[in-house]
Amino acid sequence: VAQAAQKAGKEPKAFVDSFIDIYKHIWRMYNIDYTKFIRTTDQYHVKGVQSWLQALIDKGDVYKGFYEGLYCTPCETFVTEKDGKQGDSKELLCPSCLRGTVQVQEECYFFRLSAYADKLLAFYEQHPDFITPKERAAEVISFVKERLKDLSLSRKTVTWGIPFPGDTTHVTYVWADALNNYITAIGYGDPNAGDLLKKWWPADMQILGKDIVRFHAVYWPAFLMASGLELPKKLLVHGWIKVDNQKMSKRSEEHTSELQS
Repeated sequence: VAQAAQKAGKEPKAFVDSFIDIYKHIWRMYNIDYTKFIRTTDQYHVKGVQSWLQALIDKGDVYKGFYEGLYCTPCETFVTEKDGKQGDSKELLCPSCLRGTVQVQEECYFFRLSAYADKLLAFYEQHPDFITPKERAAEVISFVKERLKDLSLSRKTVTWGIPFPGDTTHVTYVWADALNNYITAIGYGDPNAGDLLKKWWPADMQILGKDIVRFHAVYWPAFLMASGLELPKKLLVHGWIKVDNQKMSKRSEEHTSELQS
């Protein structure tokens, strides 16, 4: 977002604000209504995420360290050499969007994700229908068994994001921010929300694309376990809508100007 905003000559917040009316217009075109239009820049969400992070810090599930590795900026995810695809120029490509990765090296805060490997595997075994379809469940289980490492929770080289509690030189890593909108939108971290969270959580089903299954089936359950919250009852993982046999998001940059017009 920050890079796209810079190209457009705008501040990140002003840049994303410019798309909101378009999104709402599209929902109306499809006759789709919603109870609440959620933006992770809303203050209730910012406070909820910071409250959640502070609870993990107090519990001892967060520590400061140093990260070095490959990162896919468009997908906002770290890529291992094992998962990456070899490009024509021998650069390592993101396995999801097939765009180039960049080497990053920075100080960050880590979540002790590896400490939850056994708990995650036990949960998958006890709830065999948690992830549908089965092949996605098999991928997730293999990932947890083979290479579950601690997860970066912050970035120091970017400024667009939620300030990390206790250290304003860091911003919260996007997936630690975005995943929590499921619970901040229904009252998590808000002392005035009453029984909203108790009423709506856990979700009966969460629907997601196959490229973000790891975040929802590994990171998200571990976050909830660490927070003492129940896990969603089921994850329904679907495929991609393709345009010219390419994943739709790969073409999104080409059509940004059309969308704006």
